[in-house]
Amino acid sequence: MARRLPEQISRIDFDKLVTYLKRLLESHYHPRLKNYSKTGQKIRQYMIAIAFGFGSGMRISEVCGLSLKQKYLYQTKEQKTKGEEAQLKILESNIPALTPERIDDNYVKIISGKGQKDRVVPLPKNVFKSMGISREELLRNLPLKVSYRSTQKFITDIGRKVLNKHITFHMLRHGFITELLNLGMPMHQVQVFSGHSRIETLGIYAHSSPAQALEKYEEIF
Repeated sequence: MARRLPEQISRIDFDKLVTYLKRLLESHYHPRLKNYSKTGQKIRQYMIAIAFGFGSGMRISEVCGLSLKQKYLYQTKEQKTKGEEAQLKILESNIPALTPERIDDNYVKIISGKGQKDRVVPLPKNVFKSMGISREELLRNLPLKVSYRSTQKFITDIGRKVLNKHITFHMLRHGFITELLNLGMPMHQVQVFSGHSRIETLGIYAHSSPAQALEKYEEIF
């Protein structure tokens, strides 16, 4: 059975979101104080998170951080056949929020991402430029003070308002991956940035250096 393609945000949709967010941000600027209101400062932080989602393919937990402890019942097929009871297990996730020291000239270092894996993704400089956010402003706002949940709600709310459809933060990541593949970046290089390792998730797994993948990335973004 063919796998259903993941829902995504296209480059056209993303540009519409950016246009709306820039107008929204400017509506919260106080010329007399030469600064943004508290609401404006929060919007700018959401914009930074969104830029990393679409421009770097980062998960929301890798941007905002996530500390989660879940209890669940686990039972193998063999245990079920034998009539053995399911065992209580605890799943813990402790993903640190993005901080300034993990950003260099071209890359973002992700520590303990999904599956507790580290990886390197490109810094979406042109995306930030289109949003009017300088490198200094970016670093000054990290780590973000907006939460995982509020960021998710924000992207869903503006999706309904701007695109008239339900969207999630993870669809930004899908858009990033799809954009790279559609524009010709080889699968093994996309794999470097996405962090996928399963063939059925992304395609053929192969080793590739971040420097080689970055060169192709900059041709696209």
